Amino acid sequence: MASYFPDVTANRFPPQHPLQRNLGFIFDVDGVLCRGEDVIPRAPEAIERLRRGGKRVIFISNNSTKSRADYIAKFERMGIPVTPDDLVLSTYATAQYVAQERPGAKVYMVGAPGLAAELELAGLVLVEDPFQAEYVVVGSAFDGTGRIREDNAHRITGALRALYHAGAKFIATNPDRIFPAKDGVIPGTGAVIGALSYMLDREPDAVIGKPSKYIVEIALSRLGLSPGECAIVGDMDTDMLAGKRLGMTTVFVRSGAMTEEKLHSLGVKPDFAFDSVIDILAWEGG
Repeated sequence: MASYFPDVTANRFPPQHPLQRNLGFIFDVDGVLCRGEDVIPRAPEAIERLRRGGKRVIFISNNSTKSRADYIAKFERMGIPVTPDDLVLSTYATAQYVAQERPGAKVYMVGAPGLAAELELAGLVLVEDPFQAEYVVVGSAFDGTGRIREDNAHRITGALRALYHAGAKFIATNPDRIFPAKDGVIPGTGAVIGALSYMLDREPDAVIGKPSKYIVEIALSRLGLSPGECAIVGDMDTDMLAGKRLGMTTVFVRSGAMTEEKLHSLGVKPDFAFDSVIDILAWEGG
């Protein structure tokens, strides 16, 4: 399949490629560039060629288990050079949201060490007593195999008490129901949100990750581009909905957790669909 993306010396796109007008590309990570620790074939090449072609690239993830430091190490293992400014993670965005709303707030957290690290870097105080909490921040309680992490064994009960008794605000890192892992899908943060929402008959006060505009607007600000100048590339309905809400070009890849049939059954139709990231770089018309 012939590529219409530019040679390093050309630094331009021929007009027949439908994505040539996009100056920036916002990539989801899990299911798009990798599955667990396994790199999706030729994903690093696709990113390199986009950058060499003069396109601005940034990475956005609803993964609520990793800090920016974790992701920098992960990208190094994948062979994709990044800086902290290239990464817009739900852990970071959630910490910034709470810190801007109430600096130094007391937070009871459900989630992984990566989320805790970003909350503390934002100057927030993590508390173990749910009755002291001003905020409950909910991320994924599951490990990479889909089991509830040992350090989260009692935290759903703690979060329930903080919300029910202490009147804490309810903040969720992302709404993802499922998450792509190496051996198949596992429960996502949405499983914890759903349990708490059902028990309390209460939705979160804020959901920070995609399809929320909040996290995507951070990415657009980093790129210095308008939504109409950018494409978002993802494998989930949340990616496509986030792009559509902001007027971005939406590009679905079939390499992740959601099938195209499932996507369409949810009433979501992306502008383009490809088997994987590398296929974005080729175009045969149609």
